Amino acid sequence: PQDGGAASRDLDRDGFADLIVGSPGEKIGSAEVAGGGATVLWGGPGGLSGGATLLSGEEYDDLGRGLAVGDFNGDGAPDLVVRGGDTLRTLTGPFTRDGAAAAKGEIPNLDDERYLDLAAGDVNGDGRDDLAVLVNDGDEFDARRIHIGLGSAAGLGQELTSVKGKDGYSLQGGEHLAVGNVNNDKYADLAVGRAIDGYDSDLDLPLAKGGMLTYVPGSATGPQGTKAVVLNQDSPGVPGAAEHSDNFGASVAIGDTDGDGYGEIAVGVPGEDQGTVANAGGMVVLPGTATGPTGQGSYGFNQGTPDVVGAVEKDDRFGGAVSLRDLNGDGRTELAVGAPGENAGEGSLWVFPAAASGLAAKGSFSFGHGALGTVPTKAGLGSSFNR
Repeated sequence: PQDGGAASRDLDRDGFADLIVGSPGEKIGSAEVAGGGATVLWGGPGGLSGGATLLSGEEYDDLGRGLAVGDFNGDGAPDLVVRGGDTLRTLTGPFTRDGAAAAKGEIPNLDDERYLDLAAGDVNGDGRDDLAVLVNDGDEFDARRIHIGLGSAAGLGQELTSVKGKDGYSLQGGEHLAVGNVNNDKYADLAVGRAIDGYDSDLDLPLAKGGMLTYVPGSATGPQGTKAVVLNQDSPGVPGAAEHSDNFGASVAIGDTDGDGYGEIAVGVPGEDQGTVANAGGMVVLPGTATGPTGQGSYGFNQGTPDVVGAVEKDDRFGGAVSLRDLNGDGRTELAVGAPGENAGEGSLWVFPAAASGLAAKGSFSFGHGALGTVPTKAGLGSSFNR
């Protein structure tokens, strides 16, 4: 269903990746209001075949709106966190073929916060994955925060703690999150996109104009909010200019595109106007360095870039989703970009190859519903990627 999360991991440890799908609109039994849940489709030598229910919610839980998979207790078996509107449920592996987890739990939400996004990675370098969560604990603009739950031998289950900034207060967050290694140390870092722009009523945040990207490095004690770096399209070297409703940060991903050990950050800018064409969209790649991402040497792609298939069109929203994955096993991550507004809302995907010099438009290609053999129904293909 629309807005459901998706992830892939070998839950039953049979050597084949499985697909986990969230369904927040699922109604359980005779309930009139959706409780949501999560389902696994089992992988095998012939592809996906069969499945099982992993989790079902109760009325108003809205479970399945987001998923994060990681080994939070360090036992070698993948674990799962399923997000609802104000609920985080945990499923501890290993999993059996009927979908049963070794244990189930819930992470306390003592402040009635609304969860916006979540991702997993080893932020403190202890060999266990940690859970990063973006929350909204107040009004729309000035209450976005970054919370962290560190993995332990007992897994997750404790209340999340907020990441503090230089002033000792909770660091400003956003709506979109990625975890990966940007500065080439042994700790995973956070990249937080805040696409909703505007100025806060009680905080001076000029970089919020048009959207912004906040980088938070990891450390032995977790995310270092005091060393956060903030960039937007007015930062030196970043292509474009900060303009209201650009939605810079509407999607974020981390990956090493050139094989130098430093992770680049891909940032979607789906509200970017290309000339006089509104909301045609674009995306930016920020190089990684020992001190984090930099605007110097950054570059971007859109449908008007030479060698990129397609044409600049209104409301295509190219950059609505970005993903960096090593698709061919050469140690460099290729870029996938979604344009959910392409072809009047049918949506399409683009793939950009990676080389020692980084990502390239030459050799990129695009595909949509026709190549996938599906019937287009304004489904917005390219709205999001799995984790």
